[in-house]
Amino acid sequence: MNQTGYLPDKIALKDIDRCWKTSDKAPDEGFAANTFFIKPYYMKELRINALAFLSKDYEEKHTPKASLIILQINGTLEYEESMKINKKIAQNVFELDRQNDFVRIEVTGEGVISYQINDMTSKANQIIGPMIFIIIMLILLITFRKISYVLLPLLSLTVSIIWLFGTMVLLGIPFNTMAVALVPLLMGLGVDYSVHLFHNYKVETEKGKTAAHAIKKSVKEIGTAMFLAMITTVIAFMSFLTATVPPVRNFGILVGIGIIYTFITAITLQASIRYILDRKKKFRKKIRKKRLSLRKIMYRTANAVMTHQKTIILVGTAVSIIMLMGASNLETGFDLEEFLPQNNPAINLFNKISDEFPYASEQQEYILIEGEVATVETLRGISETHKNMEDDTLIARKPDGTTKTISIMTIIKDAVKNNNSLITVFNIDQTTGIPKTDYDVKRLYDYLYEDKMYSISTKNVLHRENNRYTATVMRIYVDMSIQKRDSADINKMRETLKQELNTDISDYGNAVACATGPNIITLTITASLTESQITSTAISIIFAGIALIIAYRRPTLGLITMIPVSISIIWILGTIYFIGYSLNIMTIMVTSLTIGIGIDYAIHTTERFRLTADRTGDPYKAVSETISHTGSALLIAAITTTAGFIILIFSPMPPQVQFGVITAITLTYSFLTSVLILPLALVRWGKWRKKHRGYIISPKRHKKI
Repeated sequence: MNQTGYLPDKIALKDIDRCWKTSDKAPDEGFAANTFFIKPYYMKELRINALAFLSKDYEEKHTPKASLIILQINGTLEYEESMKINKKIAQNVFELDRQNDFVRIEVTGEGVISYQINDMTSKANQIIGPMIFIIIMLILLITFRKISYVLLPLLSLTVSIIWLFGTMVLLGIPFNTMAVALVPLLMGLGVDYSVHLFHNYKVETEKGKTAAHAIKKSVKEIGTAMFLAMITTVIAFMSFLTATVPPVRNFGILVGIGIIYTFITAITLQASIRYILDRKKKFRKKIRKKRLSLRKIMYRTANAVMTHQKTIILVGTAVSIIMLMGASNLETGFDLEEFLPQNNPAINLFNKISDEFPYASEQQEYILIEGEVATVETLRGISETHKNMEDDTLIARKPDGTTKTISIMTIIKDAVKNNNSLITVFNIDQTTGIPKTDYDVKRLYDYLYEDKMYSISTKNVLHRENNRYTATVMRIYVDMSIQKRDSADINKMRETLKQELNTDISDYGNAVACATGPNIITLTITASLTESQITSTAISIIFAGIALIIAYRRPTLGLITMIPVSISIIWILGTIYFIGYSLNIMTIMVTSLTIGIGIDYAIHTTERFRLTADRTGDPYKAVSETISHTGSALLIAAITTTAGFIILIFSPMPPQVQFGVITAITLTYSFLTSVLILPLALVRWGKWRKKHRGYIISPKRHKKI
């Protein structure tokens, strides 16, 4: 015993059990004259609570291999302040572990995991960002073979990104996980403008044209396609405004603004500097050597496309059917583990705790009851809700098998068990455990709210304002095993949880109740994302189609230009299913992303076809030149952009990896459909126009090449 006090230095449940004196045993031959109070109630509660902090092997071997300490951090702290506290806790625990060899001390939790993820992401971005720049620089250098053709696009992109992040600050939009994708996305889309502009410029200078003539013609010919591509891409991303989730809305706004900035800097800054650098140069007409060039490869591709039209259509149809079947089976869900890096110590420990400490669940859902809650009817309703929860499948259990829930009713029961005199003082019905009048309920609430023993726990579930009790909450602990399923299963479990809690809700008199909590909110957000994405996709397609119809002044041509986008959407959704991804907060944007990226390629293809068909009057020549000329630029743009996104596979964050993989595949599909499938529709449209109208684009006399 402590020499200066009445309490021992250490206390163990086994010691209490061993030292406890047994006064009587039953059955026996005699009859006791008195009723002996063998063990007070708190001993049972103490045992139940203690088991939650001991690893599950204690019940089998009585020698637990691990124990748990739970720290609760003020939930009202600002994010940055919370991260600092979690970082300090983690560092202190690591230092304690380093100093002690006889015991291993580890730390985890949502805050620690968030801090470690932020740290990992920050370090990874310091490598990934420069890698994207380097890859794009190498591809541009290999393509154009001049350093100025590399530095100018990067200068333009840097200016655009600076403008964008400045705008982001001015608009008060916070930086989050989704905002990380802005840089590779803008670099990928922005470099396309540079590739198309400079590719056309080089073609003109190789014909012996002056820098002024080449720039003017490039801006005139390519500028129209670039402007249409910019408008339709902005429309696609601005459709995110229909989303109910603020980060998704903000992402759409920022990408839309960023696309406008990259277009402006490409058409003005790059074009101007290009002219300044080359204005005194005299370009000579180059005689093409008989070597395999990119344009020759694309010319042969054009011949192959025209030769194997039926095969391409059949293969495209078959692939579309298969992908459509996959897309129809695609699940919408959100699994936190899909967003967390693999083999992270804190995450692994988090999973270990959920397995080793089955009674220590700290994940809560809530039933919020608002109104006049200091009534007998409210307490009866809460008591009935507790009974309804007994057969719920996803509520965590205590070691004695009872549900792990906290409410004002459970606090009242504990208070009465610890002090029976409360029954008389507050006129409590011993059958129901509820005071008999509303007046007594109010007095009991006041007592619990002010009493030192129960004040903290009462204030956690009961809200008082102007001496009136206007709300109470039931805290329901959820079984941690909910986190061990795949995202589709978790979504179904969340639906079950929501349904069970809504069924548990009873009649609370004049008060109203609703079930809420992290899992229910996640389920609602996921459903909202799916609904808003369908809406935004429809809006994107409709408005992009309208913009093209207005620009081309021909409804059929505008709709034909949308064919690659429509096919790519089906293909990418099917691919998401077949590679095992689900539609989450990142991948669910893929349809609008496909429209935003894919329509650029389709517009450049259609615009080149229009120019050539109008000049030659021959749909076959128009398709051949479109694939060989614009197809070359599209291939360079696709390779450059895809390489920029594929770098994201080196990110430690699964959302960034998924975003990079899906965007890279989307770009590939957009290129293939624009070069292989769209020309087949254009040549048929051109033949029909010439047959029925006598011309393809305009009724002027076609010039011979």
